Amino acid sequence: MPSSTNVYRRRLGFAAIIAFALAVAGIVLAINFAITGAPPTRASTEAVFRVEGLGCKRKPTRTVGTVVSEPLNSAGQLLLTVAHGVVGQERVVALDRGRQIPLQIVAVDTEWDLAVLQASSPLRAENGSPISPVPVAEGRTGHAAFVVFEEISATHEVQVVRPAYVSRRLRITTEDIYLADLQDRDARPGLEVRTPTYVGDSGGPLFNSNGELIGLVWGTSRKTAGRSWATRVQAANSLLETARVSRDVNSDAPEDALRLLACAP
Repeated sequence: MPSSTNVYRRRLGFAAIIAFALAVAGIVLAINFAITGAPPTRASTEAVFRVEGLGCKRKPTRTVGTVVSEPLNSAGQLLLTVAHGVVGQERVVALDRGRQIPLQIVAVDTEWDLAVLQASSPLRAENGSPISPVPVAEGRTGHAAFVVFEEISATHEVQVVRPAYVSRRLRITTEDIYLADLQDRDARPGLEVRTPTYVGDSGGPLFNSNGELIGLVWGTSRKTAGRSWATRVQAANSLLETARVSRDVNSDAPEDALRLLACAP
């Protein structure tokens, strides 16, 4: 017959195991709540557009672009997106409530997978007012909003805001958009993000709770569900500045001068 001391010790052991299991469950619930219970963002979702590239494949490549400039001297505005969906395409357009707005590639970084596009005319909100560029900020850990488009029929999409959580900042060493290993380039400034991503979400902007753009999502993990990566928006600073200066100075540049890359390297 076991002594009272042994029984007491066993009860303590069981209690410790139960307490540990409850603690783990609490952490899991807290993480899930951090993602699904994220507060609404003040992001300017009207500044986010579906972008389609036509020419390299039978079906259009679909990415997401975000307005990042006021109208330029040449009358258009700049959008920031990922490079892998637009480089080398014969035609790139922004879809806006049934309209196709022609876009031109004016700057591209194939190693950090970034592209700057110029709309042929200023972009406008549903009420007709001009769309202002989104504010930007450093990406920090915490709640975020991921703005993308989801298909509701074969011919129609709707814009949605998915809750997300930035789990850490990091530098990402990966291939360029042609899947070539990079030896002489700094690692990409990135964010690890917990949010589901699907084909066509690339370029989707991440906004913090203040409505500031902090990054562009470009890839997702093949091993861990809900784990994705974004490029910090600051990685595009020099690219955007070059595009702004170039377009303001050379507003009459012919379209052929803007085709920077082909479908193959």
